[in-house]
Amino acid sequence: MVYVNFEVVLAMEVPTPGWLRSLATCCEGNASALFVTLAGVGVVLLGDRGILLRRALFLLVLGYLWQTIWPGDILHYYAFYLAIGAAALGLRARWLWILAVASALGWLGLAQVLDYGAGWRWIDLSYPDFWTVKGQLRNLIFNGWHPLLPWLAFIFTGMAFAKSELHRPERRGGVLLACGVLYGLALLASAFLSSIPDTRPGLDPLVRWYAAPEAIWGTASLPPGPLYILSAASTSVAVITFSLALTEREAIARWTRPLRHAGQLALTLYLGHVLVLYFLVHPQLEAHAEAPLELAAVSSALFGGAAIIGSHLWRRRFRRGPLEGAMRALTRRRA
Repeated sequence: MVYVNFEVVLAMEVPTPGWLRSLATCCEGNASALFVTLAGVGVVLLGDRGILLRRALFLLVLGYLWQTIWPGDILHYYAFYLAIGAAALGLRARWLWILAVASALGWLGLAQVLDYGAGWRWIDLSYPDFWTVKGQLRNLIFNGWHPLLPWLAFIFTGMAFAKSELHRPERRGGVLLACGVLYGLALLASAFLSSIPDTRPGLDPLVRWYAAPEAIWGTASLPPGPLYILSAASTSVAVITFSLALTEREAIARWTRPLRHAGQLALTLYLGHVLVLYFLVHPQLEAHAEAPLELAAVSSALFGGAAIIGSHLWRRRFRRGPLEGAMRALTRRRA
């Protein structure tokens, strides 16, 4: 996530070196999808509608305030994810899987009648009418960075994963195999459907690139077509499953404790990486249109290393991170 955001701000159009560009392309959309899928698992583990709704309100306020600094904010979307996840807590796993599919197909249906590019200024990835009522609704539901349709598919996938008990050791091999098959099918379907000639009249591929078959049926997160959802959800579930299998071994769990501590400070680190990017790294490059892609990689690696070490040291003294503690204090159940 850190590398993707550093790359977008510092070196979005830089094509070389190829391996770093490929790494950025591989991570784009998948890192955020993993976080939202994990949030779905967390919704089920917490299982308290009251706390979930209070945390949603906390993130709603924080997210819209943060939007003034970071236009790519995901926190205010998270607020709606958590609220809707809380409303769906009582559903069985099969209905959650159905809702995940419906979320992806719902976006595809909207894309046939609405203009996905409305409100966007693609030259700098800005959304000028974000703060208008019409622009906000459109951005939130359909064509923002992480709109409810189809991104609710990830929260429902995480909830269904937890409720199906697919995390149990005896099921992990089958889950990993299924994820690999689904991911492969998504890639094959994307390659086939993207190659179909577009014979629609009046479609300017330079202006409405997002409506072309290779965009709708691609596996990139913009626009978030159904095959992107399938590939990213498969990847997210596979990463979660593999991590569970790996870290249940005591020897490995001991060595990965600093990573676990960093994960427990995810909200603090999310805001922190934006502050570092905008107020420490980016000001040094204002005289240049673009920075080398290597700088984005090195900067994100340095931040990541500092974040892991800092989180580990913090957790040795404090039970929760600064923002995590504040959120818990403000949203816990009152006696």
